[in-house]
Order: sequence, then C-alpha cells, then structure tokens
Amino acid sequence: MRRISRVASIVMTGMFSWFVTLQFNDIDAALWSSAYGIAAVLSGCGAVTSLAHRVVVPARIMASIYGVWGLVLLTQTRGQWWDGEIEREVGGLFVSAIWMIILSLFSRSMSRSD
Repeated sequence: MRRISRVASIVMTGMFSWFVTLQFNDIDAALWSSAYGIAAVLSGCGAVTSLAHRVVVPARIMASIYGVWGLVLLTQTRGQWWDGEIEREVGGLFVSAIWMIILSLFSRSMSRSD
C-alpha cells in the first residue's frame, strides 16, 4: 500500500504542478496557481514517508476549502462543461478536494504502519 500511495502522490504532484503552469495566462493566476500549488506541495510531502504524517490535517483542511469553493462556483455554472471557464474551475476544485481526502487517508495509514 505504501508503494501505491507514494506513486499516486508523485503522479498527483506532477499533475497539480502542470495545473499551476496552465494558470499563468489567466486573469486571476495568483489565486489559482496558489490553490493548485498548495495541492502540489501537499502531494509531494505525501510521497515522502518521513513527511506523510504531517500532511493529514492540512490535506483535510484543504479538502474542505476546495469542496466548499467548488460548490459555491458550481452555482455559477451554465452547464458548458466542455467550454466554460467556471466549469473547468469547478472540475479542478473537485479533483483537488477528492485527492486531498485520498491523500489524507494514505498519509494516515502510512504513519500508522511505521
């Protein structure tokens, strides 16, 4: 299980880092780069066995923030999931929230198995 969680964390670190680079041409780049940057850093820390236990609480906090933020933005969508900016932002926030929950569970189990 430890290997799976480490590989998943590394993959998600890369994905969230890529998300950060996609934000640089956006009007609110600082906001979205920060959101995805935090997810990338927590994912990276989750991949390091000695740091995994420190990720549990911040990942749960960020899951809550991403989830609520996504729900608020969801009320502003127009259903254009293939072409709407807000829809893409909602999707990114929900991916972030779900991953933070998974990361906190992985990190919690890694810290228990030590």
